[in-house]
Amino acid sequence: MKPVTIKYRPISFIPAYRTVSGSFPENWGEVSAKQLIAIACVYKKRISDLAFLKAMSCLPMRVLKRTDDYERFKLMEQLEFISDRRAFHEFIIKEIRLSKLIRPAREYGMRGPLLHAPEAKLKGVTFGQFIFADTYFSNYLESNDENDLNKFIAALYLRVDEKFDESLIKARYAYVGKIDQTTREAIAINYQLIHEWLSLAYPLIFQKRNELVDSETRNPQPGTRDSSPWIKIFQNFVGDDILHDDQWADKPINTIFQYMTRKYKENARKH
Repeated sequence: MKPVTIKYRPISFIPAYRTVSGSFPENWGEVSAKQLIAIACVYKKRISDLAFLKAMSCLPMRVLKRTDDYERFKLMEQLEFISDRRAFHEFIIKEIRLSKLIRPAREYGMRGPLLHAPEAKLKGVTFGQFIFADTYFSNYLESNDENDLNKFIAALYLRVDEKFDESLIKARYAYVGKIDQTTREAIAINYQLIHEWLSLAYPLIFQKRNELVDSETRNPQPGTRDSSPWIKIFQNFVGDDILHDDQWADKPINTIFQYMTRKYKENARKH
C-alpha cells in the first residue's frame, strides 16, 4: 500500500493546520472487494471523484472536500494501475450470498446459499466448468446481456465442496441477477484480469484459441453462432474418445492446459 498524507486547515481563515493519513493500493493484489466495486463504478461513471477517492484511500470525506482540483488530480494519479488491466490470478470478491431460494429454503434457513469464488489460479475449476463460464463471459462481452453475466457467475461461484454441474447454472442464474449490478460487473472485471494471467501462463493455448476466433470471424458459417471456441477445442482434444468425455470435463483446468501445451510442443517439434 502507498501511504498518502493531506495537510489542511480545519478553519479556512485560521492559519493552523492538521494532517490526516491514508493509503492507496498499488496493484490489483492490494485491492479489497469494496474497492473493486468502487472501480467498477468508476468504469461505468456511477461514482463521484470524491466518493471514489474515499473508497480507495479511506481518507475522510470532510478532508477530501477541502482539496482543490489539482490535489484531486494528484491523488487520482496514485491509482493509474486500474486503467491498465494487467494479469492477476485470483478473485478479489471471495463470496456472494444469493437471495433465499424458494424450494430449498429450509436447507439454507432464512438466507440463501453462500457461494465461493474459485481459488487462486483457478485451482479446483474443472475443464467443463471453465468451458461454461468462459463461454457465458464471451457472450456477455458481445451481447452485454445480463443473463449471460449471471450465468457466467453462476458457473464459477459454488458452495464449499460443491461439484460443478450445468444444472446449477439453470437453478441459480436468476438469483445471481438479484445481486447488486456493480458487484456482478466487478466480478467480470476481475475475470478479465484472470484471463490475462491465463494468456501469460498458457500462451500456446490462448494463441490457438485466438487464431480460431479470428478465423471464424473472417469466415462465419451461415446460420450459426458459436461465441466461444472451447467446445471445438474440447472436441478436438477428446477426439473419438466419446465414452470418456465426462472424465476429460471433470479434470482440473490447469491439468488440461498443461497437457495441451505439452502436446502442442510435441507436434511443433515433429513438424
